[in-house]
Amino acid sequence: MLTTTHIHRAIAAAALGFFLMTSGLGRAGETSEPLRYEVTAVKRKLFVVDPPPETQILVGANPVSGQALRTGSRSSAEIVQHEAAARFTISAKTTVRLASDRPGVLLEVDRGRLRAIFDKLVGEDTGERLVVTPSAVLAVRGTEYGVEVAKSGETRVVVFSGEVEVVDLAHSGPAVVVAAGQYSTVRRGHAPGKPMSHGMGRSDWDHGRMPGSMSGRGSGGMMDRGSSGGMMGGSSSGGMMGGSSSGGGSSMGGSGGSGHSRSGGGSKGRE
Repeated sequence: MLTTTHIHRAIAAAALGFFLMTSGLGRAGETSEPLRYEVTAVKRKLFVVDPPPETQILVGANPVSGQALRTGSRSSAEIVQHEAAARFTISAKTTVRLASDRPGVLLEVDRGRLRAIFDKLVGEDTGERLVVTPSAVLAVRGTEYGVEVAKSGETRVVVFSGEVEVVDLAHSGPAVVVAAGQYSTVRRGHAPGKPMSHGMGRSDWDHGRMPGSMSGRGSGGMMDRGSSGGMMGGSSSGGMMGGSSSGGGSSMGGSGGSGHSRSGGGSKGRE
């Protein structure tokens, strides 16, 4: 039986395919070989929810494109895609899907909140690095930004450095370039909102705040669920998050593992 989520995903997939064909984003002739990611930090619990059965995974795991991940309550995690020089700090109660066979797409955010960091790529034909939500496509170059997706599919993008080009999946209007210090909101089926100053630092984002909600943690934000709270605590090996990291130096410099996932068993019990 098709659920609302499945229908929304099918619509978004069709819209994204049209967008990529008409916009020229993505890499020409890119193959559909699966991308491998590395889990470099976990606070509390991180699960692979698709394909089933739902399974808890740990630091050092190597999930691959096409899999869906979910953080538990009061949990957070960091995953890295080394070839794309991309790092994602995923907050609590967030569900993401790793890149599928759509050119240039590294991550789909179904619902929740994360911070994305893209280091500069060198060489020719580096292609696009895209993040997709139910309402928008985000294209970046050497950028750090936060993105939050509500149950309704509404997306808010908060840029801390560089620029993000935002296009709504329905192609309701022209692309909007959101610069450092600005944010934009995209409602499902509507053009991106005009970029506005957010006046936030990274620490504000990491503590669950959003533009217009600076007086209290998570208050007044767009999300229709509890705030994810701050970044991960504990010791770190130089990455953005606390907690144990699997590689020395920065979190982008991890070993990449051997292609298998370290599992923490089933997801039974409290999160």
